[in-house]
Amino acid sequence: MSLALLERHRDTLRHALSDALSRDPEIFRALRYHVGLEDDAGQPDDGMGKMVRPAIVMFIAEELGGSLDRALHAAVGLELVHNFSLIHDDIQDQDRTRRGRATLWTQLGEAQAINAGDLMHAIAISEALRSGPAIAERLLGATEAMIVGQTLDLHFEDRAVDEAEYLHMIDHKTGALLRCAFELGGICAGASEDVICDLRQLGHGIGRAFQIRDDVLGIWGNGDVFGKPQGSDIRRRKKSYPVAVGFSRAESGDRETLERIYAREPVREEDVEWVIRLLERLGVRDSAAEQVRIHLEQAQDAASRIALSERGRNELNALIEFLARRQK
Repeated sequence: MSLALLERHRDTLRHALSDALSRDPEIFRALRYHVGLEDDAGQPDDGMGKMVRPAIVMFIAEELGGSLDRALHAAVGLELVHNFSLIHDDIQDQDRTRRGRATLWTQLGEAQAINAGDLMHAIAISEALRSGPAIAERLLGATEAMIVGQTLDLHFEDRAVDEAEYLHMIDHKTGALLRCAFELGGICAGASEDVICDLRQLGHGIGRAFQIRDDVLGIWGNGDVFGKPQGSDIRRRKKSYPVAVGFSRAESGDRETLERIYAREPVREEDVEWVIRLLERLGVRDSAAEQVRIHLEQAQDAASRIALSERGRNELNALIEFLARRQK
């Protein structure tokens, strides 16, 4: 699905990312590969994904009458922070592919990939500072929250997790940078603190809905569309939202079985099927869909208080609708 909100400034963002990563040392080539500007042979590529976060910065700044030049540096800084986190996340999870391409650590080794991630973070803050200290300060705060969230997520690998704990974690790990995208656009436009608060609430609702929907797809997604077989997150022993709700609702016997399965490596196919049946019996899939609906309604309520143009409101609603119904 093509969304005007994501497409309007894509070429501008691509060129700005390229400029930020255009230096000669070999490690910069690795950064250009990771963000999707180049393929593994150093040839131009378009593997950057949807770039939701920087597109939101540009969208909000434009809608609220801000400087797009200032917003551009803020958007690039945010996208580079996101990508720095993905480099380290791939190492921690030992993921070998991302968006259909080999992850950076599989090409450079873990030590050099860590260096690449650290360099990308430094460049991100340098870009943010070009938009002003308030932008850099807000981005650093979001980066801190994101890293706290990743730390919590790693802690969850060793124990059962309930719904409240999981939501607290995703508000940091996933939600921090999405909230930041809306806030940076507002700051670039000189918005009042009341408007920034509404933008933050808009990002909060979208961030929760986005992650919960992603977690549903990680268990029940159509493999032909989503690119992963049903139950893929269970095979990875990922304690996603449906599993956290399952832990909260399961009776003692089922809970003990669930804990044993998530302590076992590798997870057997019969275990995957058992977990899916348990989650369906507990009504988890329907509850997750309801949570997506609730959080998107909260996002729309916050959006209704922001002075968007008719075109902007329609484009934002299209993004919200896409997040509610996306299949991949």
